[in-house]
Amino acid sequence: MTQLKQQRNGDTLHLHLQGHWELEQLPQIRALLGTLPADPTSFILNAKTAERLDVSAAWLLYDHLQALQQQGKQITIEGLPREYLIWFEKEPAPELQTGSSWLSPVTELGRKSVANFKQAYSAITFFGQSLTSLTGLLIAPGNLRFGAMLHHIFATGISAIPIISLVACLISIVITYQGGGQLKELGATIYTVDMVAISVLRELGVLLTAIVVAGRSGSAFAAEIGLMKTNQEVDALRVMGSNPLLVLVLPRMLALLIALPLLTLIADMLALLAAASIAPFLLDISFSQFFVRVQYGVGLSTFLAGLIKAPFFAMVIAWIGCWQGMQVTGSSESLGEHTTRAVVQSILLVLLLDALFSILFYQFGF
Repeated sequence: MTQLKQQRNGDTLHLHLQGHWELEQLPQIRALLGTLPADPTSFILNAKTAERLDVSAAWLLYDHLQALQQQGKQITIEGLPREYLIWFEKEPAPELQTGSSWLSPVTELGRKSVANFKQAYSAITFFGQSLTSLTGLLIAPGNLRFGAMLHHIFATGISAIPIISLVACLISIVITYQGGGQLKELGATIYTVDMVAISVLRELGVLLTAIVVAGRSGSAFAAEIGLMKTNQEVDALRVMGSNPLLVLVLPRMLALLIALPLLTLIADMLALLAAASIAPFLLDISFSQFFVRVQYGVGLSTFLAGLIKAPFFAMVIAWIGCWQGMQVTGSSESLGEHTTRAVVQSILLVLLLDALFSILFYQFGF
């Protein structure tokens, strides 16, 4: 039963909703609203007393009260669900707001937490789907787009050799100058070779290579797939019965899994060569003595500790780049936003993964 209890207090009319206020009662609700007197200057609606209140009845009440407000009446609404007000207008009027000001930071924190959880869930789901498709590819290798994979190996690997070589040489020279100068004062010049070799082979070679690849190839993956998403080419693949993961994602993942370890090897070799080239002038260590000391002071485990990380870094970079490309919604602004996110998130995850590897290697004495 739908009732509207009215209580007059001077020029103020208090309205209390009673019973069910739902879609089925809209004709009766209109009749009740038509019985409201026109002489009060202030109306106060209390919606808390209603047993049920759906959005259609709430909208009818809100629309009628807004019409009274335009006539110069003062309107106050109490107990109307806040989500209804958000749907009815972009910003609730000050007199219609029912939430406390101290709840705003909590609400915003909850909203961001939910959004971050959804993003994490989407990324993990995408990664699981990619692994499932990769497993299917191992069962039926004929589905692999070999030509596309070779193209991406060239784009992510061979084309990146100049910048990777330059970065590796420069960082090696910096370490040699900075560390060698300090150790020379202590009379331990020969240990500069150990310091450079261990830092490059174990950490900096693979880490800097992964960061450069993340900025170069991770952004390219997100931009390429995102542009295809904008042009509805991804939807066209689905319409034709093709799996976008097999066509777009797996060739890039496999290409980077091959390219990044090879780039790491090149970076390690060139970094050592650069350090050995300046060692005779800075440390009075000949070129041949430098590599004899490397062979004596650096074990195979040091080299493998860096190389083992490369496939994992490659998987993370390809995963984040392709996933962010698939998240593009269709505008140029969205494309730029997700491309930027691909680079930032890839670098952060690479650094996090590197820290986890360091802890594991320390625990296992590797």
